[in-house]
Amino acid sequence: MAEMSELAFEEAMGRLETISERLSSESIPLDEAISLYEQGVEYYTVCKARLDDAGRRIQIIEKSIITE
Repeated sequence: MAEMSELAFEEAMGRLETISERLSSESIPLDEAISLYEQGVEYYTVCKARLDDAGRRIQIIEKSIITE
């Protein structure tokens, strides 16, 4: 499995969705639910970082268009 920092947004989001579905649709033991929640937080962090980076890149592009 790829390191968290190397995951593409789409892969991290897919894993986050899978975890969310498992947490909401299955009766799972508390310890497993907590483990899944921890994993979900890690994938959320990756997704947020990718989106924040994309937002910064878009702002740079927009500023360069305005100053041309």
